[in-house]
Amino acid sequence: MEEVLSVDLLEQLGKCLRREIACDIHLSKLGLERIESDAFILIHLLKLRKLGASIYLSESGDTGNKILCFKDHEMIYALDDAHEDFADIHFKDKGFDEYLNYFTSVEPEYRMERDDITIEFLSESNTVYERTATKIFWEVTNATHVTIEGIGEVEASGQKTITFLKDTILKLRASNGDQKKINSLKVSTISEFKIGYEVQFRNPSSNEFVMMNESEHAGVFGIAKGYDIRLTWNVAHADTVNVKPFGFYENQGTHIFNSDGSLEINIEAKFRGASKNQKILIYSFPTPVFERKFINLNENTLKGMKLSIDDVRIKALHYLKDTDHNHFRNYMDEMDIQFMSLKSALLQKMKGSNFNEFYERHSIPKLFKTRKSTLLNYFKEDAKIIDNIKSIKDYYE
Repeated sequence: MEEVLSVDLLEQLGKCLRREIACDIHLSKLGLERIESDAFILIHLLKLRKLGASIYLSESGDTGNKILCFKDHEMIYALDDAHEDFADIHFKDKGFDEYLNYFTSVEPEYRMERDDITIEFLSESNTVYERTATKIFWEVTNATHVTIEGIGEVEASGQKTITFLKDTILKLRASNGDQKKINSLKVSTISEFKIGYEVQFRNPSSNEFVMMNESEHAGVFGIAKGYDIRLTWNVAHADTVNVKPFGFYENQGTHIFNSDGSLEINIEAKFRGASKNQKILIYSFPTPVFERKFINLNENTLKGMKLSIDDVRIKALHYLKDTDHNHFRNYMDEMDIQFMSLKSALLQKMKGSNFNEFYERHSIPKLFKTRKSTLLNYFKEDAKIIDNIKSIKDYYE
């Protein structure tokens, strides 16, 4: 606290301690100087130590709410910004973890006396699998009675193996005459741990990262070359996380890279001997799947198939305009003969060019089937090519 502590506030903290609510008080150097100049306030503050409060000389920087009370790892009572009343902060609230850092402080307690009770209370792991045994350890000095809730009275130092069926809060109470100290330990249980991840790309228009959708295959993504890609992951409770090929990271993090080529990412996580992994495939398009010519056409082929057909309608129009008499029947017979002759010539040219045979051999449906068959046969040992083809299809659609 930067400000001078009031007697009313100290009495309220004393009430919390008598209700067996743990209390931590963090003092700045300036606040400590002001308190030491007021003997009356200092005596009240040191009385709180005898009731079980922990008083720290804080070096962690300026912040409000430095007088905190902690209850059962689920509720924090923190002095509000106006320093007039306490605010209740539940473990689900946003600021809970921030305030909880004060209770894991390793700063020495202020004015520790030789006969003061000290407690070290910890577990082999703060998070375990359900129905898994783990050890708890404790070391208490200057106490005549030490009890652990749910276990009973214990020696001043020792260890015990416990199987946890659910989240459990253990309370250790130590006393010596009027002096007492309370410490608590929470062991959380989980049934499994999961690997959470998200793949995003930087939208060039907004310069913001946007989530990418997976293809029909889980963990398979497609994107054009040259984009920035951001991978985010979150693996709660894991002991180690290895994001290959990028290296070891914390349980949660991000990594940005460029889509210069196709990449396989493998997130490996381990927790208490169990391991899980998540593979992510990122294909950069266009991907050079194959390069092969299926049809070679001679440039003169089409020229040789070119047909010169006179428009008979124009001839008929000129004939009708130029003639003085209309022998339509004779003229229609003449046109019919010309048509039959033209049709015969056309069929002969098509037959001579083997056009039907050419179309049979090089029809578009057959070409697609041949290409697909060739691809699948060529890459039959590599299942990823199927994912690649489908990802390209999804991408361009």
